[in-house]
Amino acid sequence: MDLGAIAAFVSAAEGGNFTLAATELGISASGVSKAISRLENELHVRLFNRTTRSLSLTDDGAALYQRCKQILSDLDDAKLAMSQAQSAPSGRLHVSMPSAFGRSQVIPAISAFMRQYPLVKVDASVTDRFVDVVEEGFDVIVRIGDLPDTRMIARTLGVTRFVVAASPHYLQQQSRPEKPEDLRHHNCVSFISPQTRKITEWIFFQNEQRIVHLPAGTLSLDDGNAMVDAAISNSGVIYCQDYLIESAVKEGKLERILGDIMTPEKPVVVMYAQNRHLSPKVRVFVDFMVAHFASRNRELV
Repeated sequence: MDLGAIAAFVSAAEGGNFTLAATELGISASGVSKAISRLENELHVRLFNRTTRSLSLTDDGAALYQRCKQILSDLDDAKLAMSQAQSAPSGRLHVSMPSAFGRSQVIPAISAFMRQYPLVKVDASVTDRFVDVVEEGFDVIVRIGDLPDTRMIARTLGVTRFVVAASPHYLQQQSRPEKPEDLRHHNCVSFISPQTRKITEWIFFQNEQRIVHLPAGTLSLDDGNAMVDAAISNSGVIYCQDYLIESAVKEGKLERILGDIMTPEKPVVVMYAQNRHLSPKVRVFVDFMVAHFASRNRELV
């Protein structure tokens, strides 16, 4: 079908007469009429009920109108996408990320991103609270765990796993745990969820069994970085996500324990709203983050 005839048909259907369609398209009213006649002849159907005073769609015309409107909309989207692809990403990008993971993993990646895309200015919110990407105006959020939201598109950056660790000094003073049951004889630092104020269970998988340890030590904290600091200070054994202790393990300040026993893992995702027109700055940021983390081990330590 002729795109010009389709445009004339849609415009006439929406305007209710050929004159308005002609004005919108910049052609004569007779030109609109002839284009629609060609379309009717090609399809062998009557698209409009015509009178001297009104113009209305027939049933066939109404069905065709919906399809033709979608065709023109898709064509506009394609033109916009081509135009955006040819322009350098720029503007202000609003990003939200969890505090500990954001500081240790995302901020360094953002620094590399900004060197590659100097026209993009990043406003980063580092917080562990739940944020509404649409209501609060964020372009992109980085989150750990499954966050079902039909308004969002998520791409996986990797996974993070729970690990057990303690300082070398603590392990010299205490017997080294060899199995989850041994943790009952250690001072286990508890993590209290800031949202629920409940103590997080320590979960392990061994011999096809799920083992749950509820820590009952002398210290409880509601911040992951504070837990790491406490362990480095010889306060006891901690159970946390692997990225939190990455630097401390490399520096010899902490040692992993029970490393041969499986623990839960959580996905790390970058998410953005479902928009028909994805801006270049969002597209390149998401693609950059996916590539950046893919270049590392899938497990983030």
